[in-house]
Amino acid sequence: MLPELARIDRNGAIQFLAKLCIDGHVNGCFARIVTHIHSDHTLHLNKSITYCKYIAGTPTTLDLLDTLGHAIPKNKQIPLGYSEITTLDEYKVRFEFADHIPGSAQVVVEHDGLSLAYTSDFKNPGTRTKIIEQPHVLVIDATYGNPKHVREKEEVIWSKFVELLKKLLMRGSVALYAYYGKAQDIMLKLREWGIDAPFLLTSSQWRVYKVLEKYGYRVEDTFLLSSREAEEIKKSKWYLEVRHTANIPSYDIDINSHVILTGRLLKSILRMNTANVWIVGISGHADFNDLVYYVDVSRPDILIVDGYRSEHAHIFASYVKEHLGVRSVVLPASIQ
Repeated sequence: MLPELARIDRNGAIQFLAKLCIDGHVNGCFARIVTHIHSDHTLHLNKSITYCKYIAGTPTTLDLLDTLGHAIPKNKQIPLGYSEITTLDEYKVRFEFADHIPGSAQVVVEHDGLSLAYTSDFKNPGTRTKIIEQPHVLVIDATYGNPKHVREKEEVIWSKFVELLKKLLMRGSVALYAYYGKAQDIMLKLREWGIDAPFLLTSSQWRVYKVLEKYGYRVEDTFLLSSREAEEIKKSKWYLEVRHTANIPSYDIDINSHVILTGRLLKSILRMNTANVWIVGISGHADFNDLVYYVDVSRPDILIVDGYRSEHAHIFASYVKEHLGVRSVVLPASIQ
């Protein structure tokens, strides 16, 4: 019965009721749902654009996908806000907020008395991320599904990060490396934490920023790296240059310090062998305690742990079965 309700394909697609595909593509799905723009959740999107009747996502996610080069025809787009419900053929689909990057969503599908849910990537369950309660099936991300994966409180991490940036900015310019969406989220939070140095964005990060600006992610003193304003600011050597993580190997000699913002769960800020390169763990994923809390409150009939995107899926599934008494399986089964 479970494969008919929910499965995770070997290519990473979460499939509900054999007809709805989430964050991956399977032939035969009439609709594709994209929970957010990170690459492991936009797998084979071009196939879905070609073969699926609908492509659903939050308005923010759909706009970002367009900016990043995914040409989704307007007549296929289904923009859906948080807590809104749409009907795709006979299936009711609802998005709930996920605290991860701008536009991230959890997915709830209801059909014929059944409720199926997928958390996608999230953190801060019960405070920022809404916990979906008592679904028949819950698919959960378990990136940090090992009991050893417990982070410091977010305020402590940010305090250390901001202290580091203030010291580095006294020496000169700083390059920040982060994925799309996460970079802009971090920019906004740095302003809240009192970092007032100008942000200079590469062209790709700028395009993402301009989309998010429409959705409330406006950050004062933010400029395109190639603009005249940026050229004047660069003379001062007091600025933060925002780049994509893919640019990490090409350290610029004109930048005094480099800070890599990783999603890895780090116990402390790391300094690399070179004197001016730092790694800071600002994770958008729930740690082990958050995962356990989500499942304990949710209480699904069946928990499916995403084994495609986590190497700790089996550890987490075993823990849930033993300590919470919730039936748990890891999919795709081929990795067991």
